Amino acid sequence: MITTNRPFKSVLIANRGEIAVRIVKEAKAAGLKVIAVYSDADKGARHVEEADAAVHIGPAPAAQSYLNTANILAAAKTTKAEAIHPGYGFLSENPDFAQAVIDAGLVWIGPSPSAIRTMGDKGNAKQLAVKANVPVIPGYDGDDQSDAKLLAEAKKIGWPVLIKAALGGGGRGQRRVTEESAFLDALTSARREALSAFASDRMILERALTSVRHIEVQVFGDAQGDVIHLGERDCSVQRRNQKVIEEAPAPGFSEALRARMGDAAVRLAEAVKYTNAGTVEFLLDGEGQFYFLEMNTRIQVEHPVTEEVTGLNLIAMQFAVAMGEPLTVKQGDVGIKGHAIEARLCAEDPADNFAPQSGHIEDLHVTHVARTDGVTAEGNPASGHYDSMLAKLIAHGETRDEARERLIVALEEAEVVGLRSNRNFLIDVLKRDAFVKGAVDIGWLERELAYAENNLDPPLGDIAALWLASENGTAWRSTGPSRAIMILRERTRTRRFVVENNRIGMLHVAEAIRSTSNKTVHLKIEDEGRLDDAWVYRNETRVHVHYNGRDAIFEDITYAPAEPKGAGGANIIRAPMAGRIVKVLAEPGQKVAKNQLLVILEAMKMEHELRAATDGEIETVTAKAGDQVAMRQTLVTLKIEGPKA
Repeated sequence: MITTNRPFKSVLIANRGEIAVRIVKEAKAAGLKVIAVYSDADKGARHVEEADAAVHIGPAPAAQSYLNTANILAAAKTTKAEAIHPGYGFLSENPDFAQAVIDAGLVWIGPSPSAIRTMGDKGNAKQLAVKANVPVIPGYDGDDQSDAKLLAEAKKIGWPVLIKAALGGGGRGQRRVTEESAFLDALTSARREALSAFASDRMILERALTSVRHIEVQVFGDAQGDVIHLGERDCSVQRRNQKVIEEAPAPGFSEALRARMGDAAVRLAEAVKYTNAGTVEFLLDGEGQFYFLEMNTRIQVEHPVTEEVTGLNLIAMQFAVAMGEPLTVKQGDVGIKGHAIEARLCAEDPADNFAPQSGHIEDLHVTHVARTDGVTAEGNPASGHYDSMLAKLIAHGETRDEARERLIVALEEAEVVGLRSNRNFLIDVLKRDAFVKGAVDIGWLERELAYAENNLDPPLGDIAALWLASENGTAWRSTGPSRAIMILRERTRTRRFVVENNRIGMLHVAEAIRSTSNKTVHLKIEDEGRLDDAWVYRNETRVHVHYNGRDAIFEDITYAPAEPKGAGGANIIRAPMAGRIVKVLAEPGQKVAKNQLLVILEAMKMEHELRAATDGEIETVTAKAGDQVAMRQTLVTLKIEGPKA
């Protein structure tokens, strides 16, 4: 009989990105040999560079690499790995993969396959929660999955209703429906996304609670049967069911509520004989009543905030438990010290409906004011094949406000060069009154006005124009008259700049210092006698400016040829990122209305709906379902209807 929890000297990390980087670090600290795996897209990734050995496991699409059980097990066999750590996402909550690892004679660093299977099925998990006397949300989790049955059950529950993937997580395969007429379309979309992400389109329904907070409790169990909880985290700052900012402890939590919720989480974990790290998630209403949401049978993205306030190393604890060691921490030993907040730094554009960004990261620098997990290496691509997260920034303080202010400083000093990120948006969220007061719920961000910014206004646009007009900083002139006209574009806006004698108003560049390590140029900006620092980077027609805690990317269109009449953005549907075409709902000659859905694109593990920007007639369709498309590739063109006589 194979002993599933036993000592090992080497570990293969069946993952990528920031969690793989973190596991590499902790495995080396534990004296373990570390083996990384990588796809074509991750050949030069940081987790690959820092591991002791690395094995190529397939092409960039996850289905052919990070979700390929045979290739991962072959890599473990080739390198003589003794254990596998799955991280989060990918195969981390796949009970068949966990069993295959154990059957191959390897140590699985996680809960048992049976626990994963039980808690991974949301219907089974809810039934177990009821038996463990844990409150659950009213809903439907039956075997009859017909459209008619699900619609009938939704009507019984009452609107709004949540459609959720039974084997899902992270908001994928989830839709909130507010009326009967939208139910079947939402169900079809949720099933398709769930099947792609989790290989199952089985759905459950739940009452969509309003004005609730998303609270999760970190639990840990050992092979000896002991289970403890490590306090709670508040993950209520969300958009599209994806967490944006997390913190520990939850604002306004009493010790009594912490104990009640923690005890419920432990009861549930004990009921499933849980081992290793896991998270029990709840929804909390304004009356202090909480409801079981789901259990994540893996380490969580946001586990660092728990580490910061408890002083515990959860990855090291995972290794120890997998080696058969008992927990060295008892429930009475767990204390909460101070406050920690985490922000997810992602390659996405909040001012363009959070569209994921792909391309090469030329420089990514984060200050040491806060803890940083998994900074992507310079020159590495942000690929449309995977999650858009680049790194996590975590700040700790004696008080919540101290942690918040430290995180703001860290984000203001952070530089992501080469593509747009959500850095400016995160700073904005941390400064909003509702967040400062700790008065947010899971619907808060959705109710806020859409994020917008116009960096063409002074000073960022001026700095970019000054830099471009000065021949990239190689020939600054301080004497003699000069005049240059620069035209810059940010998203759909353009602005014309007049640079006279290397000045725009009182603003000018006093000095340009080229970096010896990268392509970024450090500028000394003088404005009415005051010197400030700015950093610029140019890649062909794009210029990135970092100044006074803000980032902006502009396109220099000063010398760009004019587009032919009718060739502008309104009549062309382009892929906003690299991805796979899920569905095309357009055909030549078809009349369409503004905002009509034309193409569904899957990228970065999410579906993205591409709609007509105006009324018109479909002229060409150049993509079909199943196609892999590149960023900015033309998919559909329209003939725009002219004004009526």
